[in-house]
Amino acid sequence: MELIFDHNLEVNYAYFFDKISDPLSAVRAAQETHGGKIDFRFTVPLLARLLGVTAGSNGLSVVIIYLIQSALLVPFLFMLTKILLRRLSPMAVLLFIAGSATIYLAKAFFWDYDFWFDAFAYFFLTLGMYLKNRVGVFLSLTLACWTDERAVIALASIYLFHLLSESDFELNSFPQFHGRKNWLQKTSSVVLLVGVFYLIIRILLSAQFNLHTPTGAGSGVELGLVPYQFKHRLSGIFLTFEGFWVLYLFAVGLLIKKGNTFLSLLMLLLMAGHILVAYAVFDISRSLTYAFPLLIISAFIIGKQEARNTKYLYLAATTICVLLPTQYVIFYPRQIPWTILSFEELKPVIKLLFL
Repeated sequence: MELIFDHNLEVNYAYFFDKISDPLSAVRAAQETHGGKIDFRFTVPLLARLLGVTAGSNGLSVVIIYLIQSALLVPFLFMLTKILLRRLSPMAVLLFIAGSATIYLAKAFFWDYDFWFDAFAYFFLTLGMYLKNRVGVFLSLTLACWTDERAVIALASIYLFHLLSESDFELNSFPQFHGRKNWLQKTSSVVLLVGVFYLIIRILLSAQFNLHTPTGAGSGVELGLVPYQFKHRLSGIFLTFEGFWVLYLFAVGLLIKKGNTFLSLLMLLLMAGHILVAYAVFDISRSLTYAFPLLIISAFIIGKQEARNTKYLYLAATTICVLLPTQYVIFYPRQIPWTILSFEELKPVIKLLFL
């Protein structure tokens, strides 16, 4: 409703409309703002262009993009369910999906109307795990990368997911190279090709059209932010995935117990990389959520090791996710209301119905 009745929409979000009208021109916005960092984020502006959204459009036409984003939650949850069912019991999948629906990962599809469009990236990353066709994987992950640069970081986790899928989730060292033809036939190789393709095109676009993403002092993207962020917003790590940290830590613990130092270190290093990236910017929750493929890998590792009483593990993880109100951590925690699944807002509804 805010977008529909915003009479200054094309002024307040001029950077987005500029990107729609001229995708290959550098966006004119202050470097510390979100708008100053979208030079290489083409996916959603090009979609908006196809839908006929222009600078003179009213709020309703922009809302259509958000309606598409919200609608993508259904196939997102469907694909997530089908991926999990490959190796987990129906009960474990049900609990995993229930927990996912109550953290930012799923809530982003409805809650974001600040032109971030992370849900599009989450959708395409999940599609890249769901598909087994190499062309489909390439296209979906490419779309994710051109939605937000954090999806490029997530490629490492997606690569590990496909690598483990190809080895029945047994990995004690980097796989040996058995010839180019054999390597190219594997889905995991496509993930690496996406990363290489993205970097080459990005370098060419930067050189040809002077596109860039601001980094360094004053840009809001710098390693110098990390100590300050850790000091003042350390809770953002836990609040991003809430109960799912139980699954992640349990999986890493299982690997260490089984003597698989290689895979346990990979899991720790990849998560550490995601945390470092998230704390090098201000919007911690949406940045760290790009590590969600590691949660799927964690669930599969637990299933592979056939640990006892895993249903209680999933029940504990999901219960924490449901009971904790979702806090979006940026400059400060912002609670996402139960209109998008927060238990705190559900309590008065229950009282009204049953008391």
